[in-house]
Amino acid sequence: MARVLIVDDTEIVRRALEVAIRRMGHDAATAADGPQALAMAQEDPPDLALLDFRMPGMDGADLLRALRRSLGERCPRIVWVSATPAEVVAAHTAADGPAAGFVKKPFSLDDLIRSVDAALGRPRS
Repeated sequence: MARVLIVDDTEIVRRALEVAIRRMGHDAATAADGPQALAMAQEDPPDLALLDFRMPGMDGADLLRALRRSLGERCPRIVWVSATPAEVVAAHTAADGPAAGFVKKPFSLDDLIRSVDAALGRPRS
């Protein structure tokens, strides 16, 4: 079982991701914004973070940089869950290192499961 931090400014998306992650057998915690997520991760670093890219205030790219700067080696693997195209996210975060995955919104449960499993090193057949 992995600890997964879900960060999205839309409550229904957070809840859908939380239900899916729990059904996969993982522990899920949710945050509505970057500062809340950063505080949660600093207190108890997760194994994986599902990040939205476009959020008000601290966006996903800023949160990624803050997590990597603050947590160093304890920084969780990142899977983007975003309506922003993967190539746009990659262009804005290239200097921060690669993410473990990308799931396009609106997402299918199968895509989410594959990406989470792959990021955690547990590919399904």
